[in-house]
Amino acid sequence: MKYKNILFVCTGNICRSPMAKVIFEDMVAKSPELRSTGITVKSAGTLNMDHHEASDKAIQVMNEQGLDLISHRSKHIDQDLIDWSDMILVMEEEHREYILDQFTHAHNKVEMLTELAGEKGDIPDPIGQGIKTYRQCAGQLTSLLRTISEKMTEGLAEHKQP
Repeated sequence: MKYKNILFVCTGNICRSPMAKVIFEDMVAKSPELRSTGITVKSAGTLNMDHHEASDKAIQVMNEQGLDLISHRSKHIDQDLIDWSDMILVMEEEHREYILDQFTHAHNKVEMLTELAGEKGDIPDPIGQGIKTYRQCAGQLTSLLRTISEKMTEGLAEHKQP
């Protein structure tokens, strides 16, 4: 896996993708191997909700983990983000379909977050649910992203071997 610019995508870019972004950024920051690659992470949504704050519960759950979503503002996925990204990780099959419909040349960049981690299915949207559901979503994202970061680290180690 040689990806420098990673884009996380959900529907409104106020819950799942911003949480995935800060969780993964934290993992990269804590891994000397991944940090050395210069990975950059962004998030966006398929619904045009530019400049909305992250949901209060997403902010709270990330704060509980020592991560900050206070300054997050939602962004609608656009051509610039597609061009910038090396890999686009989506939360639902519907997001993949939207991207492939709107940006047909992005087909080789889009992948389900669950599938990249070796699992199947969508990551349920916690919007409108209680704090427990947000914590479950954050836990699922953390687990999947940990698996992905471990795969990336292993890939880097294999690349360095003579």
